[in-house]
Amino acid sequence: MATAQEAKRGAISVIRRDRWMREEQLQQLVVAEGSHIEAAIVGCYQLHATAYEHPRGWGYLASDGHYGFGATTTRRKFDGPGELAAEVRALFWAIRKLVPAYQVTLLTDYPEIAALVDAWRVGEVTAAPSGYDRSNRPSGREAKLMYAARRVHQHADLLTVRVVDDYANTSLGRGADQLAVLGWRWSAGELTKDAAGVGGLAVASKTLGVHPILVPRMEAPHEAESAPDDEPRLEDESDTGDEHLPATNESNDMPNSPSRVRRELLINGRRVRLSDLIAAGLLQPGAELAYQQRIGETPHRATVTERGRLRLSDGREFDTPSRAAATVADVRAVPGWAVWQVQPDGHTLHQLRVRLLKDVAEEVGEDQGEPQEEAAAARQRFAALEDARAEAEAGRPRELTVREFIKQWGLDDRDRTANLQIDADLANHGLTTVPDFRAVSLDKSIRMVVLPQDGGGSTSETPAGSDAGEPTPADVSEESVDIGLTLGNLLPDDMSLVWVSPTASFEQAITALEVDDFSQIAVLATPYTVDGAVTWESIAKAKHRNPAATFSDAIDRSARDRVFDYGTRLLDVLKTLQQHGFIFVRDEKKKISGIITAADVVRKYDETATPFFLIGEIDQELRLLIQNTFDEETVRQACTSARLSFKAFDSMSISQYQAVLNNENCWKQLSWPLDRQTFIARLDKLRKVRNNVMHFNPDPVRPKDVQKLRNFLRLIRQYSGR
Repeated sequence: MATAQEAKRGAISVIRRDRWMREEQLQQLVVAEGSHIEAAIVGCYQLHATAYEHPRGWGYLASDGHYGFGATTTRRKFDGPGELAAEVRALFWAIRKLVPAYQVTLLTDYPEIAALVDAWRVGEVTAAPSGYDRSNRPSGREAKLMYAARRVHQHADLLTVRVVDDYANTSLGRGADQLAVLGWRWSAGELTKDAAGVGGLAVASKTLGVHPILVPRMEAPHEAESAPDDEPRLEDESDTGDEHLPATNESNDMPNSPSRVRRELLINGRRVRLSDLIAAGLLQPGAELAYQQRIGETPHRATVTERGRLRLSDGREFDTPSRAAATVADVRAVPGWAVWQVQPDGHTLHQLRVRLLKDVAEEVGEDQGEPQEEAAAARQRFAALEDARAEAEAGRPRELTVREFIKQWGLDDRDRTANLQIDADLANHGLTTVPDFRAVSLDKSIRMVVLPQDGGGSTSETPAGSDAGEPTPADVSEESVDIGLTLGNLLPDDMSLVWVSPTASFEQAITALEVDDFSQIAVLATPYTVDGAVTWESIAKAKHRNPAATFSDAIDRSARDRVFDYGTRLLDVLKTLQQHGFIFVRDEKKKISGIITAADVVRKYDETATPFFLIGEIDQELRLLIQNTFDEETVRQACTSARLSFKAFDSMSISQYQAVLNNENCWKQLSWPLDRQTFIARLDKLRKVRNNVMHFNPDPVRPKDVQKLRNFLRLIRQYSGR
C-alpha cells in the first residue's frame, strides 16, 4: 500500500475531492443496495464581484437521502454555458456516490448531459464536452469524466437519464439547485464551512420531508473514502488552509496561472482587487495609504497587508478600499479606489488599477492562445470605457440608450450574469451610469459618469431643481447586487407626466383627465414636489360633500406619501398599488417623472405571461402530435439517434421533440407538405426564446419573437387538424 505522499505523487490512482464539497446521507431514507432511486443534478454558475474566481457550484439530491454539494473554480472551458460545466461536475460526483450501489434515474434539464451519459452507456467512453482534456493528469490520476465514463459503461443497465424541461418542476431538482447555490456561496466566501454544512442538511431534510439526522460517518471527515481495491480512492483537499483562497489546480482544469487570472479581469469582467495589484508588482504589502477627507485636516491612514487588505490605524481590516474609507470617514459610502493615495508618490489606487488593466489589454492582444474575436472585443470595450471616463472627467458625460450601452458587451438584453460583468467593468474604470442601466427600460437614455468623491452620494434631501442623479452608496460599495424588476423598468420611454398645479380649476383637471382618458392626474407644486392627486373618485366625493366645493377640496393629499424612486423594486410596492391603485415615481434627478398604476403592472406581467403561455401551448401541441403519430419505440429510436434519452411521452423536452421531428423517417410518416429543415430551424429558434423566458430574463421577449411563437402554434394546429 502506497503512503499518502506516494499517493499524492501519483504512485496510486487518486480521485481528488473538490476544495469545497460535502457529501452526506439522511438516516431515515436509507434503502437496500440495488434499490431504484432518483437523483437530481444541478449546476450553478454566476459571476461574483469579490471571489477570487467565478465559482461553479454543483449539487445533487437523491430520493434515498444521499446529497452532495460543493464548488470548483475550474478554468477548463466547455462548449456551452458555465452552468453546464457546473452540472457536469454534479454528474460526476453523483455517479461516483450512487453507481453501482443503486439503480439510478438521474434528472437534469440539460439534454447535452443525457447525450453524454447515453454515449458512455453504449461504449463511447471517450465522449466528453468539447475542449475537455481526456488524458491522465501529470500526477497519474485519471481524468474525472473518463473515470465516470468507464463506470457508466460497466454498469450501463443501472443508470438512465431523464431530461426535464426545468429542474424547478421537480422537488429533487429544486433541492439540488439550493444545494448548488450553497456550494457556490461557500466557495465565494459568503458562507463558512459550518454554515454551508448546516444549510445543506436543512435543504435536504426539508425537501425530502424527513428529520435532519445523518447516517453516522464510519471514518474521519478528511480520510479517504473506502473504495474497492480496483477503484480510485479519494484524496481530500477540502481542508488545506484558508477556505476562501483559490484552490490548487483541479485535475481537469487548465492551470490558474497569474497571466490567465489577469486576463479574466478584461475578458470576463471581474473587479480588480488589491491582491491583483500586489501580484502585478504595482502595490507592495506594507505600503502606506492616505485619504484626505477634508482640506486642512489630518489624512486618514491605512496599511496594505500581505493578504491584500487595508488595515486602519485602530487595527481593523477591510477587504475593499471603499469599505475602509467609508468606515474611517464615518459616512455611508466612499469610492475608495479614487480617494486612497499611495505614499509618498501620491498615486491613487484607481491609477494603479488602470495601469494594470492597460497591461492586461496588451497581454490579451499578444496572446495567440486567446480567441481573437473575444480578445479584440474586450480591448475595444476597454478603450471605449477609458474614453468614457475621460469625457466624464471633462464634464461631458457620454449619453446613450441602455440598448446602445449593452451592445458594447455584445448583448441584446440584460440578465443577471451580464449585469454583473457590466457592473464590474464600469467599477474597474471608476464609472457608473445615471440612471442605473439595470433599473430603466432598454430605450431610456443614460449617462456614464465618474463616481462621486465626496462620500455622500445622492440623498432624499437633494435640492429641488438641482442636477442630482449622483450615484447612490450602492454604486460605490464595490458590491454588485441583483436589483430585480424596478419601477423604472415599467415607465414607458416616451412618457411625459401630465400634471396640474394646486391652483388649477375643475375644468382644467377634468379636461386633462378626459383628453388622455386618465383615471387620475398629478397635482404638483413644482416638478419635484407632489401636492397630491385628483381622480374621478376624489372629484365626485368633494362635490357630494359640498356642491360648492373648490378644486382644492378634491385633491387627495394622501398621495404625497406614495412617491417612490425609480430604482425601487416592484415587489416592494405591490401592496401599495393594490390598496390605492397608483403611485408616483421620481427619476434620478428627483423629478416626478411618472405615474404607475395597477394596469401598468398587469401590462408588464402580460409581457412575460403571454410568451410563457404560448410556449406551454406549443409544448402541449407537439407532445400530442408525437404521441398520436408515433409509437414509443419509434420515438425512443429517434431520440437515441440524436444521443438523447427517452422515458415517456409526458416527460419529453423541446430537444426531444426536435430529435423526433428532425428524423427523416419520422418526418415522412408525418406526411406534412412542409420543408423539414426550415421547420426544425424555427423550432430551434423558439427553443432559445423559451430558455430566455424560463430563466426569467428581466427584459421582455421581443414582439417579433412573440409573433413567431403565435405563428408556429397556428402552424402546428393547422397541420394537425386542430
